[in-house]
Amino acid sequence: MKFLSYLTYALSHKRVCAPASREDITVVSYNVRYFNNVKDFGKRHWYVRAKYVLRNVENLQPDVLCLQEVHPPQFAYFKKHLVGYNAVIGYREERGVHSEACPIFYNATRFTLLDSGTFWLSDTPNVISKFEDSWHYRIASFARLQDKDGKVLTVYNVHPDYRIEDVRVRQLAVLADKVAHTEGNVAVTGDFNAKKGERCLEPFESMLRECRDFRGDDFGVTFNGFDDEEAKAIDFIYLPKDCTLVETGIDKTLFDGIYPSDHYPIYARIIL
Repeated sequence: MKFLSYLTYALSHKRVCAPASREDITVVSYNVRYFNNVKDFGKRHWYVRAKYVLRNVENLQPDVLCLQEVHPPQFAYFKKHLVGYNAVIGYREERGVHSEACPIFYNATRFTLLDSGTFWLSDTPNVISKFEDSWHYRIASFARLQDKDGKVLTVYNVHPDYRIEDVRVRQLAVLADKVAHTEGNVAVTGDFNAKKGERCLEPFESMLRECRDFRGDDFGVTFNGFDDEEAKAIDFIYLPKDCTLVETGIDKTLFDGIYPSDHYPIYARIIL
């Protein structure tokens, strides 16, 4: 079964094309679940799920696609199948195929990349490092994008620790400081491993506006755990307070009863 799944995966020629330019910008945040040969078997394995993750992306037609928990084989898969997109990526540590990143794919026919990078959520963000009580090295990546109309949007993509709230507070304070010193329009996306009301989210709540809060949207959980039994809302898209929100939501599509990931993709369509 695994060999047949891998063969289908390896031979896939499906392409998902970047959308044509339009007035609004679609930002998507999606934790795609890391490549896990130890715990993920059968329909939960990446070889099975990958094509359905692509179908999620195709459904949402993002201009900016922010992914979390991406290992090198997964990044190669996205690079192969996403047409018309360029990507910004930096791995949190050097672990070969087990390295993990928060890449940002952007519509290359629409945006010019002005600046990009990756930094660590620690006291020394410019080098591979972590807080002493952090479970893993944690990072944020960013892309400063100029639209064809000249407007600039800086997008940050993050995935902090999940175990200790105090660690998340300190990690996300590093990101919040970067955001506070960024000129112009800023969006912050990611799997924050935190629920609304936690202290680690307070800086972003004050500087920006989460996509649910523009109109009081409530689309429920974003983490499904592959079965919705331990579901919770921990994925967010923070946006400029003065932008226009056209639409926001999540894609809960199951394919043949299969969850594409243990998270649902979250999206926001905005006009700057």
